[in-house]
Amino acid sequence: MNNEQNEFFTVVRFFSKYVFIVRHLFIVLLVQMVLGGVLISYLEGLQVGESIYFAFITGLTIGYGDIEPVTTWGRVVSVGIGINGMLFTGLTVAVATRALADTVKQFSGE
Repeated sequence: MNNEQNEFFTVVRFFSKYVFIVRHLFIVLLVQMVLGGVLISYLEGLQVGESIYFAFITGLTIGYGDIEPVTTWGRVVSVGIGINGMLFTGLTVAVATRALADTVKQFSGE
């Protein structure tokens, strides 16, 4: 196995290690995203599948614009879903950054 593959698998190992440590937080954020989708379904009169799709698209800040909340409470919940998504994305980036930093530290001999 060459050095690049070894570094890649080391990053994956560290990433998995840190995800395991904060797994409960990841699960809570994902469950909140799904519950936000179910709430949007109730508030906006959409099908549950469409609403969960909307929640993840909104939460991951993709926002295609194909589904938009019309009611005031639907918009409030959408903002909450967006904040939840920012936390999820930020946590993922933090874990990945830590995994990369540990890999660099290991391969630089510090």
